Amino acid sequence: MPLLTYKEVAAQLRVCVKSVYSLVKRGELPAVRVGDLVRFDPRDVQEFIERGRKAGVK
Repeated sequence: MPLLTYKEVAAQLRVCVKSVYSLVKRGELPAVRVGDLVRFDPRDVQEFIERGRKAGVK
């Protein structure tokens, strides 16, 4: 399963890339460093979405 970029995660979550940076900085969305690059495991992104569904919209 290929790792995702910031831009791909932002598109999947339908938010701007800056919002994804914020989620990572706050520790809400795990990221993987590959050399100088930051990538995302699609399973982590899916888990993030599922946590949001369980918590409901506030």
